[in-house]
Amino acid sequence: MNLFQAIIFDMDGVLIDSEPLFLDAVNSLVLQAGKDPITNTENQKHLLGTTVEETWRRVIKMRDLPLTVEECVSQYDPIVRQVLEDHLVPQPGVRDLIHSLKERGLPKAVASSALRSWVELKLDTIGLRDEFDTYFGGDDVTSGKPAPDIYLKAAKAVGVHPKECIAIEDSPFGIAAAKSAGMYTIAVLTESTRGLDLSEADVILETLEDFQIDLLANHKLMTTSQQN
Repeated sequence: MNLFQAIIFDMDGVLIDSEPLFLDAVNSLVLQAGKDPITNTENQKHLLGTTVEETWRRVIKMRDLPLTVEECVSQYDPIVRQVLEDHLVPQPGVRDLIHSLKERGLPKAVASSALRSWVELKLDTIGLRDEFDTYFGGDDVTSGKPAPDIYLKAAKAVGVHPKECIAIEDSPFGIAAAKSAGMYTIAVLTESTRGLDLSEADVILETLEDFQIDLLANHKLMTTSQQN
């Protein structure tokens, strides 16, 4: 069994279960435009794991909205921020896993399709921003998930080869991105993604409480032995 040197977390659905909140925020604008709301099935099939700009490109096309992507993002941003500040809590097992990583001295990063400013807000709200070595949002890369760019960027930032990283995801687009980057990929189930095909992941967990800590190398011990 390989011993991995870093973990890179997706944000939504992994650290927090925010997908229902995002769908509510999307539909608040869709309804204001006089269109039928996006269903959970449509959200699962077409929107989960995409960047905010790509989400709105698709929603505009799906509902023929009389708005530009820029207008949608501008109106969506304050709605999302308020919802996130009011309702976020960490997913089960998140704090314990981060504590275990900290004890072992392994680097950890966040690679999210959300805007970087939203990633910061979410991490601040759940009190975990200072626990991560680095974090990136969808606006930090040219090509969002399912392209591997954000995972490759995160691996480079923590100084670990992608093949020595574990990626934790919850959506098909995110899993495809992590696998394309060459990472061992764990999928975590949520109510929003439970019915999706997550079979490309190496392992599927009900919750991060089931994470096998023996997958991880003892980074401090390895560093010491390499110096001897």
